[in-house]
Amino acid sequence: MEAVDRALLGWLTSLKSAPQQAIALDGKTLRGARQEKGRQIHLLSAFVHQQGITLAQQQVETKSNEIPAAKPLLRPLDLAGKVVTADAMHTQKELARFLVEDKQADYVFTVKDNQPQLKEDIADLGLSEAFPPSA
Repeated sequence: MEAVDRALLGWLTSLKSAPQQAIALDGKTLRGARQEKGRQIHLLSAFVHQQGITLAQQQVETKSNEIPAAKPLLRPLDLAGKVVTADAMHTQKELARFLVEDKQADYVFTVKDNQPQLKEDIADLGLSEAFPPSA
């Protein structure tokens, strides 16, 4: 299965008409899809913002398992010079370090109540007014 994923990734990235600059990391539960014992299927995906092309995708057990699944999902991708966006669940020091140091990428993460000290630090800098959540 991984060989098929790699082959498709190569083909999909060859189709791009503009350089990939922003890669989104997002998880979704598949509506109506069930595993044995009725468990829903949850996928974590990395896709190109502008084109909507899925570059990598893997199944995770539950939403709480997205955090450890992020690095293995992103590891085979060429992210150098690109920006990776993610929701608040992925606002984690280790993922930020991995993106910047290992993948030479930048990131934009959402900060919510799961990172209370970081949220407070941003508020103390006065950045919450310059970049409100609804912006």
